[in-house]
Amino acid sequence: MSGVDAASRARLPEKGLGLALEILEQVARHDEGSTAADIARAVGAPRATVYRVVNSLVRDEYLVRRADFSGFLLGARVLELAAVVDAHRRPAYAPVVERLRAETGEAVHLFGFHSAGLTILDEDAKHPLSDPATLLGDPTRSAIGHLWLIAHPDREAPRAPRWTARPSAEELQAIADAYTVRGYTEQVAMLSPDRGCLAVPVRNHRAETVGAVTLSTSISRLSVAARHVHALRGAAEALAGVEPLSGW
Repeated sequence: MSGVDAASRARLPEKGLGLALEILEQVARHDEGSTAADIARAVGAPRATVYRVVNSLVRDEYLVRRADFSGFLLGARVLELAAVVDAHRRPAYAPVVERLRAETGEAVHLFGFHSAGLTILDEDAKHPLSDPATLLGDPTRSAIGHLWLIAHPDREAPRAPRWTARPSAEELQAIADAYTVRGYTEQVAMLSPDRGCLAVPVRNHRAETVGAVTLSTSISRLSVAARHVHALRGAAEALAGVEPLSGW
């Protein structure tokens, strides 16, 4: 036995978990699939050994043969494991926002507040923001921006560098007065001619507004959608101690 063969066998035992994992890694690196010969060359193991391990992985559904039998792809069990890992990596706020979307059937977005303006934390993929550039640049044109202005009464708004528009004192007073009456902010046709939005503040343990959860819908449904304010407030309470909102 040559020195190279001995090293390969020591590093990659013909039977065992080590070789199986390295085979899976090699297949994962190639979206189009890998042949057993390619895998054998990559891992430095005898082709007969690789065939044996690959067949075992196919039998246990960790690998699957391509339809044209030209190679192997990752199987259902590996994909299921990847989904579990991905679920654990999801932001802590994701389940709250997803439940709210399912409950209301409307577009729901989550924003974070900071001294520079707004950050989009979770945009509804099925109902994207109609004009994110304006929303992030002019606090007077969105319900979320109105909440930011209310949350920063001691600032000469908008001193935040992301804001491109400066609200007048009259606008600020009208926004504050409406919020006092409703307990949430609202905009109608300011970003899109046929859409409106409601925004409820998310507060941290010091009662500081650190973000907002919003519901957007067609103008014709906006008054009906107001019935979801209770659900929005419940979600906002659930989000109060959730990262990254709790640290903003």
